[in-house]
Amino acid sequence: MRETGAGAVGAHARLIEDNLVLTCEAARLYRDGGFPGEPALLDRLSRRVSGKTQALAEVFPGFPGRRPAPPHLFGGAAAFRDKQAAALSAPRPPGPPTWLCVSRDIRLSGNALFHVEDGRPQVLFETFRPQERHVVPGPGPGFLQVDETVAGEGLVFLLNSAGSFNYGHWLIDDLPRLRAVPLLQRLHPREPVTVALVSYFPHIDEARRRSIRLLLGPGVAIRFLDRDKTYLFPRLHHATPCSLPSTAKSPEALRFLAGRVRARTRLPRLLSSLRALGRGRAGRRLFVDRHPGRGRALVNREAVLAVLNGLGFEAFDPELADMRQQAVRFAGAEAVVGLAGAGMANTVFCAPGTPILHLVPEGWEDPFYAELAMACGQEYRAVFGPRTASDWPVHLHDFSIEAAELRAALAATGIR
Repeated sequence: MRETGAGAVGAHARLIEDNLVLTCEAARLYRDGGFPGEPALLDRLSRRVSGKTQALAEVFPGFPGRRPAPPHLFGGAAAFRDKQAAALSAPRPPGPPTWLCVSRDIRLSGNALFHVEDGRPQVLFETFRPQERHVVPGPGPGFLQVDETVAGEGLVFLLNSAGSFNYGHWLIDDLPRLRAVPLLQRLHPREPVTVALVSYFPHIDEARRRSIRLLLGPGVAIRFLDRDKTYLFPRLHHATPCSLPSTAKSPEALRFLAGRVRARTRLPRLLSSLRALGRGRAGRRLFVDRHPGRGRALVNREAVLAVLNGLGFEAFDPELADMRQQAVRFAGAEAVVGLAGAGMANTVFCAPGTPILHLVPEGWEDPFYAELAMACGQEYRAVFGPRTASDWPVHLHDFSIEAAELRAALAATGIR
């Protein structure tokens, strides 16, 4: 008897687990560690490698495991600070290299790539990692149906990940992998390349479009794919991840991103510096604001601004600027204080040694920004404050920051 409803979905989930395959050989991807799963799973997958995917070139090398410097934490309850300090100081695993790959007769559905063999999905593990499955559904029970075949002249390079709908994850986890496109162009100098992305919302899609053009130039072709469709690609190029879920970022990938963007914004950065002459700190000390409609807003914003304004900080909401403008402001910043959120991912563009201070709701344990700081060679500093109960998800609760704790953190950071 064929299962229906929840039973069919559950059976399909088990089928996916039983039919995961590595994008390429384990010795190529995880020789030095960095597998985002249990060792027993890697042992099983080592004998299950995609037969229709080929690794073409290394985009970024793997990186060794590291022990972070102790973070500088202020505010909130001592028990929470101690817990966070221990978690953020724990040794980090090594990260795998990033590979440019080509797959034949491959499908995209639920933001995961898969082949079909003998009527069963063969899902590329690197697009369906355990820590990301709460936002990557993978192919559903109707995976055999194809809504559109993407074929024609030229090459298609797919740039996607679990967090592509979030600007911070897009900037740090996705965008650096565009380094694969020039590699692909050198391998196929006479074929045009189209960058394909899964579409989410108009504002984030436009931000991603502009950031791709900033890195690759205005002539690049870009195509957005419907996230509710299943696509078949006779030939598709893609790159394995350049970060581990919530635990590590590739320093090489972030150096490439920052260097490329600085090179592409040299003139506007120079003009910004010339305009800043004679203005002292005005515009060079950034308070990274966040629109209250986005959640995780600062309840006592005016009190915090009173402290920061007295030190020459200027409020800046990155969401109101394009990537070029954001990069220019952060690259020229003398100091940055900001609300935890996607806008603070722009600290990747800050000059080495720039004092950076994160304002974070107590109880929010996401290590993303601490990992970003470590990969960029920056110290991680945060001030915690109590959350305000609301109907928002916990990670989006509004919060407040005590002025005395903020002043202590600023003084310890050297901002006076």
